[in-house]
Amino acid sequence: MSSNIRDTDVRSGPDRYVSGIGVARDIGGYLDDYRQPVLITGERSWEAFSGYADAVPDLPVLRYDGSATVRNASELADRARALHADAVIAVGAGKLSDTAKNVAEFTGAELIMVPTLAATCAAYSALSVNYDEKHRYANAPLHPRNSNLVLVDAALIARGPREYLVGGIGDTLAKWYESRPVFARAASLSAFDRLSQQAAAELRSILLEESEAALRAHDRGVVDEHLLRVIDTNIGLAGTVGGFGGTRARASGAHSMHDALTQIPGTSSTVHGAKVAYGIIVQLLAEGDADEARSLVPFYDSVGLPHSLRQMGLDIDDADAVRVVAEFAAGDKAAFAQAVPGITADDVVHAMRLAESLA
Repeated sequence: MSSNIRDTDVRSGPDRYVSGIGVARDIGGYLDDYRQPVLITGERSWEAFSGYADAVPDLPVLRYDGSATVRNASELADRARALHADAVIAVGAGKLSDTAKNVAEFTGAELIMVPTLAATCAAYSALSVNYDEKHRYANAPLHPRNSNLVLVDAALIARGPREYLVGGIGDTLAKWYESRPVFARAASLSAFDRLSQQAAAELRSILLEESEAALRAHDRGVVDEHLLRVIDTNIGLAGTVGGFGGTRARASGAHSMHDALTQIPGTSSTVHGAKVAYGIIVQLLAEGDADEARSLVPFYDSVGLPHSLRQMGLDIDDADAVRVVAEFAAGDKAAFAQAVPGITADDVVHAMRLAESLA
């Protein structure tokens, strides 16, 4: 395990990324090198996986509690150590993946990811998004190692609820909008920064061009080229943006709005990527780019992403809640200032109010 980890390090991705229909059915074929692998999963994730796989490996199964807290990861790490685990197999979505990355770091075990949703790039990235016991954003530490293997099975992922695929589209689209202003102000760009830029631009093009077709395929229960491409974009291509671009390309305004929204009641039922998508709109308005924000509205409406608090069941006239969100988004724990230097809570409130009437 390496030390002296820095946020600016190039983290190109997992050792292996295997994408193909049916790869998760044969997960046992990827485990021969391990003496005692253990599975970490959640109730719904395990139900989806075990109902899909031809043969479920006869391995210890550890259930995470859905909290994505360091506390739960520490508990699971203790159980994994007691089993002498040398590999952790994470079967699930974003919070499960983030928990498993913590467990792998705490135990020194190798890590295999089997995403059951394409809602974030968590299965690909080297960081964990941690929450506190009240489901509020806590931190996002970068781990010393990437995973050893990611198995992306579009047929398994396509069984997941539509709202998570839609959320993944929103979360991934943010990679372009969050990194663009940061890179634009940089005095110079490294070769890897430029690669990150190109990946962000490409994923935006793919999502704007193919998301509607991918969602139609999902609704029909068909895995076609559009759905395959969007799944790999949400998980793999999205992960390369921050992997090559470092902190300049990981999060700025949109994710700051997501993190801020978790500080108030009533947002936990809205999926991660939907809150991030709303954050894109607020960020663009805070940048003064109302035209670009307005141009995204037809796309948002066509795929089902929110561009207002109202669409998430929240009230812009709840001044106390809006102020809590704005203070957090513009504060030291968030990265909004990377996109809009000098951003203030009043600026965020103004952008949030503009978003309510955007059309």
